[in-house]
Amino acid sequence: MSRFTRIVTPFALATALAVPTLAVATSSGAATPKMNVVKVLTCTGTTVARPSSFVISCADANAQLTQTHWTSWNATSATGTTRFALNLCEPSCVASKMSYFAHSTVRLTAPVATKHGRLFSKLVVSYVLRGKASTFSFSWVGDSNF
Repeated sequence: MSRFTRIVTPFALATALAVPTLAVATSSGAATPKMNVVKVLTCTGTTVARPSSFVISCADANAQLTQTHWTSWNATSATGTTRFALNLCEPSCVASKMSYFAHSTVRLTAPVATKHGRLFSKLVVSYVLRGKASTFSFSWVGDSNF
């Protein structure tokens, strides 16, 4: 695992994933729950399903998913491919620009019950840095907004 493993604190308001219930009309016209659809709670507090891009670390925007294509998305996990954007902080985070890693994979797991509904609590991105396999891990556990 690379040095980019981060745990969110209350100061690093992170993207979170919510699971609201959809309703569909029955033959009688009444709405009934159909299934849980996982959504992303963005840094601005809106929710979207299967986002093509989103900021992982809201406080500094130094980790992002871009051009994401989800191959699966359900109530227990989500997986896909992405163009991962990461500030490598070399020589420092302020002086460094974002680096982009095409053909990375992203996995969301460990849903938990929160004030926003059921949310994924872990994110792992696998990418190649300087010819070596690297992993970026992120957890929303302990975030006061979670």
